[in-house]
This record gives sequence, C-alpha cells and structure tokens, in this order.
Amino acid sequence: MRWPLLVLILIILPHNSFAIPRVKSKSTQNSQTILKADQIDGDQVRDVMIATGNVEITRDFSTIYADQVTYDKKHKNIHAIGHVKIKNFEVGNVLATEASMSDDFSKGSFINSRVFFSDGSYIFATKTNREDPLTTTFEKPVFSICPNDEISQDNTKAGFLRDFASIKSSRSTIDRKNNRIRSKHSILKIYSVPIFYTPYSSLALPGKDRHSGFLMPSYFRSTNFGLGLRTPFYVNIAPNIDLTVTPQFYTQNNQYLISNNFRHLTSYGSYGANLEIANNKITNTNNTTVINRTNDKHRGSLKGTGKFDFSTNLTSDFAIETLSDRDYLRDYHFNYWAYTLSRANLDYMHGRDYYSVKTLRVQELDDYTNRNAAPFVLPSLDYHTETKPTLSSKGKLAFTSNITNIYRRDGLEYRRATATPEANLPFNLKGNLFNLNAKMQGDFYWLENNFKNSTQTAEYQSTRTNYKPEASATWRLPLIKKANKNTLLIEPMANLVSSNYKKNFAKLPNEDSNNSELTISNLFVSDRIYGFDRNEAGERTSYGAKTSLFNQFGEFGLTIGQTYRLTNRAQDVLIRGFADNNRSDYVGQAMYKAAKYFTLTYSFQLNQANWHNDVNQVTTTLNTDRFLISADYLLLFKTLQNTQQREQLNLSSTIKMTSHWNTTITASKDLVSNRILSRGIILSRDGCCTNFSFSVIETNPINLTKPQRTFSLLFSFKNL
Repeated sequence: MRWPLLVLILIILPHNSFAIPRVKSKSTQNSQTILKADQIDGDQVRDVMIATGNVEITRDFSTIYADQVTYDKKHKNIHAIGHVKIKNFEVGNVLATEASMSDDFSKGSFINSRVFFSDGSYIFATKTNREDPLTTTFEKPVFSICPNDEISQDNTKAGFLRDFASIKSSRSTIDRKNNRIRSKHSILKIYSVPIFYTPYSSLALPGKDRHSGFLMPSYFRSTNFGLGLRTPFYVNIAPNIDLTVTPQFYTQNNQYLISNNFRHLTSYGSYGANLEIANNKITNTNNTTVINRTNDKHRGSLKGTGKFDFSTNLTSDFAIETLSDRDYLRDYHFNYWAYTLSRANLDYMHGRDYYSVKTLRVQELDDYTNRNAAPFVLPSLDYHTETKPTLSSKGKLAFTSNITNIYRRDGLEYRRATATPEANLPFNLKGNLFNLNAKMQGDFYWLENNFKNSTQTAEYQSTRTNYKPEASATWRLPLIKKANKNTLLIEPMANLVSSNYKKNFAKLPNEDSNNSELTISNLFVSDRIYGFDRNEAGERTSYGAKTSLFNQFGEFGLTIGQTYRLTNRAQDVLIRGFADNNRSDYVGQAMYKAAKYFTLTYSFQLNQANWHNDVNQVTTTLNTDRFLISADYLLLFKTLQNTQQREQLNLSSTIKMTSHWNTTITASKDLVSNRILSRGIILSRDGCCTNFSFSVIETNPINLTKPQRTFSLLFSFKNL
C-alpha cells in the first residue's frame, strides 16, 4: 500500500549540489530538503530513517532518486542504493549503483557512477569522490568527450551508443572554482584505438564559458614551403571579445607565419581584424611574376571587416586589406590579385531619402612602379531623394547628387560634384505599360595635375563643367494565357533613348567609368556605361521579348533582344557587342528550372550578320539531399572584338556520403591551352564532437612554371 505523501524537513543547512552549476546558487540558509517515498520507517534508538520505493530527495536545484535511502541523523549521512540518480536542472545528471554523502550534499562517494553534462558528454568511473563543494575526483575515469543530443535527453543510452572519442586517465579532478577538468596520464582514443598520450591535461568543463588555451593543431604541406604545423592558441579576453593566435611553422626552411585573429561583438554589430606576420625565409618559388622580392626581415598583411546597425535607418560597414609588399599574397597565399581594396561606408535611409559617405583605398600590386598613383577616395558623398507618386498619376520627381575627391601622391588630383534632377512618369494604356523618363546630369570638375614620376597622359584644365541630358521611353505588353496545366507568358518590350555629351570627352578625366558588355541584363537599361565621368551618348532603341512557360515539369524561359544605334557619339569607352553597322548582336538567355533540384541556364550572343553564337555560357545546378553539383562552361569565339578564342570549364560537386561525411571536388580547366588552372578534393567530417578535413588543392595559373600543390590535414575536438 502506497503511503500518503509525506513531507519531512530533514536539514536546514547551506546548500551545495554535487552537480556543477553555471551560476551562483540562489539557495539561502532557509533552504529545505524534502523527502518523498512509498514507505518511510524510523529507528529512534539508532536515530536512523529508512525510505524505500521511489525515493526522491529534493533541495533547491538538485534531486536524488533511489530505490532505498538510509538517513543516519546522528552522523548526518545519507546512503542510497539501487538506481541512484542525481538530477541538476542547470548542468546535467549523475547515475550510480550506490552513493554515500553528507546530508548537506557537500561530500560523498559514488560507486560505478556517470557524471553527465548538459551537452550529452559524460565521465564514467568505478569510484567518484566529492571531496568538497568545489572539488570532485574520479578514479580511472573514461571521459566521453563527444556532445550527444540523444544522451543529453536520455542518460540511460550512455554506453550503448558507441563512443567516437574518449579520454581514459588514471585520475581526474573537476575543479569547479576554475571550471576545469584536470587529468593525469591520459590516453585519447578514437573508438577503442589509442591515438595520443599526455601525462597531464586540463580541459574546460563542457557547456561552460569559453576559456583561454591551445586548440587542436593541424598539419599541411605545400610545394613551396614543405611540411607545416599550425598550433592555434585561443585567448578569451571578455565574453564578447576574443583573440586567436595561430603560429605556422615550416620545418624544412625555418619559415614561420603568425596569424592574429581578433573579434569583438558590440551592441550595434561586430568587427574583426587579422594581422599576419612572416619572417621572410622564402627559399623556393616557381612564380615567374616575382622579380625583386623584398629583403625586409618581416612581412605581413592586415585584414579587417565590420558591420554595424546603429538604428533602423543608420548602418555602416568596412573592409580593410593592406600588404607589406606586392608579393606577399603570391608567396604565402598563392593569390595573384593585381591590387587590394579597402573601403568604409556609412549609409542612412529614411523614407525615400538616401545618404551615403564612402571612402576607398587601392593598393597597386601589378604595376608597382606606379604604386604612388593608386587612388585614395576620401570622401565620396551620395544623396538621393524622390517624391511620392501623386494621386492623379504615378509620376514622381527625383534628385541625385554625388561629390567625390580622389587623392594621389603622384598623379591627378580629382574633385567632382554632380547633380542629376529626374522626372519619371509610368502609366497604363489598355494593358500597355509605358514609362517616360527625363533627366539632366551636370558635372563640375576641379582638377590638379600633381604628376611627379608617373606617366601623364593628358593635361587637364583646373576647372571644367559638363552637362548630359537624357530622355527615354519604355513600352511593355504582358500577355498571359492559361490552358489546362500550362501557363504561358509572352512580354514584348522596347525602349527609345536619346542622350548627349555637351563637352569634348577627351578634355575630361575618366576615373569611374569602364568598358561594358552588352548582355540580357542591361539590354533595356538607358545607360550601359556605369559611373559619372562617361555616359552612353547618342540615340538608340532596344527591342525584344520575354517568354515563360509554367507547367508540372517546372519553368521554361527564353528572353532575346537587340539594340540599334540611330546615332552614336564615340568615346574612349565602349560597349562590346556592336558591329560596324551600329546593330548589336542578339543577346539572350534560355533557362529551365525544375520544380525541385535542377536548374539550367544558357546565356548567348548571336552574331547579327550570320546568327553565329559568338558568346556562350552554360550554368547548371543539381541540388538533392545527397548531391550538390554545379558547372559553368564559357566559350568565346574569335571575333573582331575578341581577338583570341576562350574556352573554360569550372566544376564543383559536394557529395553527402553520410550524415557527417562530405566530399567536395572542384576543377577549373582552360580548354584552349588544355591547362588545368586549379583542381582539388576536400574530405570533411562534421561530427557531434569532432571536425575533420583533409584537402589536396593544386593551382596552376599561367605565371607558374609548375603547379603549386598544397596538402592540409585538420582534426579538432569541439569539447577540447
């Protein structure tokens, strides 16, 4: 017969739980220990209380369960046997076959015990001693370091699920004061195979705050440097600030590189910086672009990024990259950029108004003799505003302005102010969608010929003005037809644009406008030359159609069009894709998108004279639960504008072999020269407690006399 619920006040003492809480206990001297059981018997002579059947002892955050509990009031001792379980709501649980502890839980011993942490990792020991509230020791323990969601939900699964990684020691101690697990004579095992031995180890408690210490090392090998070793050291500066210092040692040539990665999370966003320093012991290279390597004792690079949201309307971001010398990226990272770019932006948006402040710095790496001519933009100011559409029509007025200052130590000092008022009127006439637009761009230049050693191509007057009017009209007619399970969309479209240059372009500098390529994405854009210094000038019309078919097989699409120049104002920039008769090639794109998994896109340019496909690009993606395969094929035939045929294939595939194992294969090949530009394979495992990757990457750009091959091996434990 089950007794009625009986609540007894056993002790009124300060609380100390066996489990290791993350925060200070809220217990006070008035904390009470409550006993529940099916049956409770007492022996007044021996001053002993015996509870049997579903015994439960609760004090604050901790609860003890057992088949039988004997409480010796005289010696203030609790002895529990049979399915002993200690539950702590903050950390985890303890399972044991037998336990003996003081009635304030401050000391105790446990037989055949498992201590479970909140992430599912646990320690098993034949005997565990709780020496005081801050110290617990384990005799010959096995620490299963893998976090496991199943075990964290059901502790009884421990031991039945095979442990991937564990540490067996002669003795371990939990130091709650410093939140560490210290062990002697430890052997790291993968499954049951010994991998690594250490006479002493100190690990952070699982689920605890981050702690400073060494991370798992990794090994790699490259053609230039030989065998290398990375040994990261993590520094926990504050809860929102950390630093990872990663020395890289190359054993064959006494070469080292130290990477310092700093991160800071603020209330408005985050930023980070990475400073690399190398000792410049390069002894082998096959890079033909390196002519005179620096003799500096140390070399390095600085990278930084940040993004901030100060309010709903005000945001900022920056990216910094600067190098000690032009060959640093080539030597240490096999990167062959012609320049580096650093920038910073501050943006404010409110309703239809937009403000922006930008700065930009270019570091020249390719043409190093003219490195002092690299531009430094400080600042570039943008402002845009527009009115709301009126009630009688959807027309609106807009105003855009830009102020840019470019500084050079050697070269043209460039200052420009631009203002562009604009009027836009869209309307619908019996299903025909029209849009009329007119704008006037006015520029004022203030220039200074600050040429010293760099080449001067032109002599500019100190002040210049220019204005560029433009008017355009666009027409579209969407037609939709539905039949059974098919939906067909046909949308013919056309536009007419007229714009002009009112000054001789040769008398104005060009700092922000470059050559452009005619594609389907800019076919109906009124100005295909981006920037303020140059604009597409003349009268031109574009025409084409967009078609789409939707059914149970997915979406089929075809868009094609052409541009015809009525008049053309030749400039020092051009739009590739036009013939001498001012007709452009036919540009278009065909696509297929399945309901799931597969997409295929073919972009093309057809020669306007013979319909030959001069430009071809095919991209495809297959994405399933097991596979992610993407391919990109580019073929440019030899034409008057493209003096050499180009053909290149890029492939990338990721195979999900199991829930943890992935294989990624990449390749890039120049099909004209039959040269493999790059290829690689990465085998990775993202497990519950480990990260593993092995990669072989080979790069072979045209400036290398032989391929550069890099091997990398990374093995890390998430709980170490």
